[in-house]
Amino acid sequence: MVHRRIYMIDFETYIKASKRECEELHGLDPTERPVLEVGITPEEVQQRKQSLEQALHVIQHFMQKLLYYMGGTPTLVVTTDKDGYIVDIYGDPSIMEMVDSIGIQAGVKFEEKEVGTNSISLALSHEEPIALVGTDHFQHALSGVACYTAPFSYSDDDRLTGTVSIMTTVDYANHFHLGLLSSAVDSIERELRLQEKNNKLEILNQVLINSTPLGIIMTDENGELIEYNTAFEEITENNVKQVIEKEHKQIHLIRGYIDTVLSNGETIKNVELTLPINEEGYTKICLLDVIPLFNGEKIIGAFAQFRDMTHYYELQQQLIESEKLSTLGKFGAGLAHEIRNPLTSIIGLTQLLRENNNQNKYLDIIIGELERIQSLVNQFVLLRKPTDLKTETCNVPTLIENTVELMNSNAHLQDIDIQFDSTHSELKLDIDHAKIKQVLINFIKNAFESMPNGGEVHIQLTSNAEENEVNIAIQDQGIGMTKDQVNKLGKPFFTTKESGMGMGLTICFDIIKAHHGEIKIESEEGEGTRVDLVLPK
Repeated sequence: MVHRRIYMIDFETYIKASKRECEELHGLDPTERPVLEVGITPEEVQQRKQSLEQALHVIQHFMQKLLYYMGGTPTLVVTTDKDGYIVDIYGDPSIMEMVDSIGIQAGVKFEEKEVGTNSISLALSHEEPIALVGTDHFQHALSGVACYTAPFSYSDDDRLTGTVSIMTTVDYANHFHLGLLSSAVDSIERELRLQEKNNKLEILNQVLINSTPLGIIMTDENGELIEYNTAFEEITENNVKQVIEKEHKQIHLIRGYIDTVLSNGETIKNVELTLPINEEGYTKICLLDVIPLFNGEKIIGAFAQFRDMTHYYELQQQLIESEKLSTLGKFGAGLAHEIRNPLTSIIGLTQLLRENNNQNKYLDIIIGELERIQSLVNQFVLLRKPTDLKTETCNVPTLIENTVELMNSNAHLQDIDIQFDSTHSELKLDIDHAKIKQVLINFIKNAFESMPNGGEVHIQLTSNAEENEVNIAIQDQGIGMTKDQVNKLGKPFFTTKESGMGMGLTICFDIIKAHHGEIKIESEEGEGTRVDLVLPK
């Protein structure tokens, strides 16, 4: 901050030195009327104004108050930049007429060699407030005015930013004017420095808030939302307009915690929240912290942050499912070992009995049930074993046609029509054709079971050259599934059927994954289901 003396100062030394330079160095004639001209372009004038835009706004605010308190005194306010160029001028119309006559306007540069001894040049050169009254000016044309100028600065290194001046007629000259101006400029500097500090803090605050992956919201002392960051929008999947216009379910969920913190001033940490994201039931799991904000001892608001733990919980759930599957796989392997051989013997012996027994009807039932048990045991074994592939070059259209032919007899019995379309008559992949056929049969059977009243199953084979992959799409006209059901497909022991153990699709997903492929499922209740088996070429 520029240090100033705000009491009457003997400026005689400055004035004498300046007048001597005007006469000897610049060769000015005090009797000649100075006529000033704008020495820079309108664009440059505008640039200089814009560089001081923040300062001009604050200066106008304080100087308009000063003009109000000096009511009845014809006063003109002039603001210059550090180079002495006028960037703002306003005030009493009678004074304006006089300064207009000598060309004082925005864009004019106050220099001693042009204007003679003047308060702006002296204030800039000596970096302190200056007062020139009447004949203190070198030019006789200015002897009827009193000018008071104070330099100002709000930079960190205290370099001058510009000057603020007030001009009036000598009839209204008063040594208190310089004190009033200096006091006003001190207030202007403090306000500008405070604004500069607040701007820097605001920028830092925005950088910190928007660079964190944590969702952040802030409220006032009444719990009203006043700030949030982009991570909050991403977690809650709400845009700015939605957050501002209405109270969201997510905000409503934490309202009680915020109210508690605002009432008792104590921090709440690690509260697990399940946030509803959309109307379809999708949710996210977050940990919530709420911290009170204080100004001294007074609570002025609350700061809440969300940590999205959804992915962590999903991984944790997958680990639990994997451990369950591993345990069951071990059990399945032991179960298979213990009962597979007795099952084989029982089935063989029952078949021998059927050849010599008239009760074939009951024996057929026994064999069917034993074979179903054997199938379940084999599925346990498959869950336990890693998916080993026996790949060979296979023509995919032929594989699908053979599978469709195999399923057609069952389809006719259920009044179902299978349609197969292919963009290729020959499309060869290195795959385990037996396992891919197993996957096709499983999904086609699921399509049949979703259409108890018959319908159409459409199978389409396409190839994407850009992605270097093959797509087998199976579309049915069945009852469809909810999004929640679709998200759970392929997880061990999940099934949409009344009977079954939910292991068939788990095996299918493992087979396609072993082929470095992908299964995509889209379904809508009442509209049917589409399954895409994507395999790399």
